[in-house]
Amino acid sequence: MELKYGQGSIRFSLKNKNILKILSSEEQELLLNPEGKLKGLLKNPIGCPSLRNLIIQKEAQNILIIVNDITRPTPYKIILPPLLDELKQIGIKRKNIIFIIATGIHRNNSKKEIENIFGEDISSTYKFINHNGNDPYLKDLGKLKSGNELWIDPIVSNVDFIITTGVIVPHYMAGFSGGRKSILPGICGRKTIEANHAQMVHPDAR
Repeated sequence: MELKYGQGSIRFSLKNKNILKILSSEEQELLLNPEGKLKGLLKNPIGCPSLRNLIIQKEAQNILIIVNDITRPTPYKIILPPLLDELKQIGIKRKNIIFIIATGIHRNNSKKEIENIFGEDISSTYKFINHNGNDPYLKDLGKLKSGNELWIDPIVSNVDFIITTGVIVPHYMAGFSGGRKSILPGICGRKTIEANHAQMVHPDAR
């Protein structure tokens, strides 16, 4: 057998007596034109106004795009070009777009890692910053419904509109990863993240 691991893979063998059952994933139809599909969904999304309408409604000029760090397999080289093209068509200037890497309390991503994740063109053209969960200048936004304090990256105070990106996969506590997790734990402070992660033992966590 062979399993992907990091940038490579690991080969190993199992005796038949140790194999109870082989589980196979359901085959999905191959998406032949992912960029075209994304362009269509940005203009006609499911269950919400288009990105254009949302930005115009907010009269937004400064855009923050939250992206995953190196620990997530998000195909940014595929999904970012259509998104950035749509922002350009809306009239958002390139200099007014900032990317923040949602490291939570992970380590910073290196310049080389950022280039590998997002591609040389995008990583050299746009401003990328690593979130710092230990930043002494984190912004206090009060308390969550859980009672936990919400400390968040101060950059959120300097933008008009926030776009979160990422993958959606099963999660042991939140139900599914992605979406709101780009905010918490993605760009929150250590105190907020640790309090949130402590809820994994809550009876309702599933």
